Amino acid sequence: MRVGFDVFTGLDTGLDGDVEFRVFPSKRDHVMRSPLVTFARNYQSRTAAVLMGHLCYQDELLAKLPQSITQNCTSDAAIALAVYSHFGRQGLEQLEGEFSLVVWDGELQRLFALRDPLGCWQLFWLKAGTTLALSTSILPLLDLLPNKPFNLDFLAQFLMLPSPAVELPTEETAFTGINRVLPGTILTITATGKVESYRWWDWAAKQHHNNSLTLESAGEHYAHLLRQAVKQRMERGQIAAHLSGGMDSSSVVCLARDWMLSGVGKPQLDTLTAVYKRPSLAGERAYAEMVLEQGGPIVPHFLDADDALVFRWFNDDIPYHDEPYAGLSHLAMEKLLVEAAHKLGADTILTGMGADELLVGTYLSMASQLRQGQWLAAFSEAQRMAQGNNQSIWSILYQFCIGPALPMLMLGTIGTWWRGGFGRWPKVGKFAIPPWILPEFAQGTKMQTIGRQNAQRLYGGSAELSVDLWSLQASVGDWSQWYLAAPQGMHNSHPFLDSRVLSFCLELPTALREIPGMPKPVLQTAMRGILPEPIRTRRDKATFNDIYWLGLSKHLPCLEFMVRNSPSQELGIFDAQQLIHAMRQAAVGIGNMEAIYHINTTLALIAWFDKMMAAQHQSLEAPTEVHQLHRQVEKITC
Repeated sequence: MRVGFDVFTGLDTGLDGDVEFRVFPSKRDHVMRSPLVTFARNYQSRTAAVLMGHLCYQDELLAKLPQSITQNCTSDAAIALAVYSHFGRQGLEQLEGEFSLVVWDGELQRLFALRDPLGCWQLFWLKAGTTLALSTSILPLLDLLPNKPFNLDFLAQFLMLPSPAVELPTEETAFTGINRVLPGTILTITATGKVESYRWWDWAAKQHHNNSLTLESAGEHYAHLLRQAVKQRMERGQIAAHLSGGMDSSSVVCLARDWMLSGVGKPQLDTLTAVYKRPSLAGERAYAEMVLEQGGPIVPHFLDADDALVFRWFNDDIPYHDEPYAGLSHLAMEKLLVEAAHKLGADTILTGMGADELLVGTYLSMASQLRQGQWLAAFSEAQRMAQGNNQSIWSILYQFCIGPALPMLMLGTIGTWWRGGFGRWPKVGKFAIPPWILPEFAQGTKMQTIGRQNAQRLYGGSAELSVDLWSLQASVGDWSQWYLAAPQGMHNSHPFLDSRVLSFCLELPTALREIPGMPKPVLQTAMRGILPEPIRTRRDKATFNDIYWLGLSKHLPCLEFMVRNSPSQELGIFDAQQLIHAMRQAAVGIGNMEAIYHINTTLALIAWFDKMMAAQHQSLEAPTEVHQLHRQVEKITC
């Protein structure tokens, strides 16, 4: 079931009187106090707005508005429209939360489209002939294109991603002609069809270290901001929360519980904990139980996760998704948590996602010192880190100092350069082209250049700042929310990714993030007296490596069948036999982590392509859910 909105207008008649909003609510939106999709209009000012997601810090927004306006602010869209009506386009920049929004101004004959700084909800647009359309999904826009051309350059960029990301940092999409509204950007569309893009949120501009901060003062302020972020997200119906036993999810659960104990919020908090019997993960439940033993209005739910292996695509059908997703291999685990929350009647799922992005030290100050000729300082810092983490000093120097200081070294060996950027199995570099990619495709889409650009963007300039920006980009979007939770009327919410929380993290001095032997020092300090001490001071956590190897080997026959029979081979991207050879070796533990990641992204692209082709054929041959919803949808002509 699709949840979202479309906005259509004919440019030949101008925007005035010819703008249509199509709202696709979830089945539960009509009974929810805070539905996922809301629409508002003001006949007097000739304005309208449609919003997907939720606004945070609404009290602060409403306090800035005249009382005569606030009495009509009965939904998120209505609040956004009121802010726009009172402050104009600049008012839209004051909105905070997890949303995509389109505003129509009949007086100015303008459409405004924007997303929050981390792009929690998608928004695409297309100008085809005399029609301009915006949508939270690509599929309805494809119907406006004559031949639905795949964007091969975009697919090449996806295959060269050096780390998992939900959304690529580009206005381009997987289809030529369909564009993306970038997070933190306002799109302005005039009656003549002129489209202007304005970036109103810039993470790079917020990167300034406050060297007056101490660990105690930083922890105290961070605790305050995180409490507020959790509180804002507890006002959305019935709440469930992921509780893994790690410091991140446990912090969110403990803060949510404390709000409830203070008489604020809901009567109970449902927690979801994946439980494994496997030796490498069997002890994780004990940490979650430490949180439960602290008491409070928590109702725990333990989920048997031993069968939620990677690549469980053929037992649990892959949902339609607009673009390839590098994390698709973990679909089974994501579905397990979302389906459990749905059975409990949850409206909002709190997660611990986002704490790793800016709270964990990058230790890349050594690279900056090396570039500045401070060899002894870099070596001394490497020694300190090696002793604190019980690692070899030479591995530290290469990983955090020499390699990042000279990004071109990260591209791989001389052989990789000689082969035109191609890596060689089983050691494929992070920025190398996988060996199963066909040379003609790699050359035509300049994949070697993409690898160089990725290395430069990740480690160029100040390596510390570059990696922070990369981490923020990797946090954009929420695939599980878009394609698993939203169709059930639920909303994933991530307090650690609150814009106020992240902005403060960008002020943290390097020394407060990099204390050897103390993971996430600021969060540890902030959670003193809140988290159980064994969790707060925990130095490591079990890995999911055996879940990966077991899942790949178990589902290998089905994956091989998919690769051999996929219509994506018509695109001329990969050599199926070489890919299958690599998959078979990876299934028995051969291949470095970068090589394994390249396999994951390639399989994710194939699975996406097959699903997209099936969806297009359905929309042409017979009504799909989207077309059926068109008949039931709320059509509002302004």
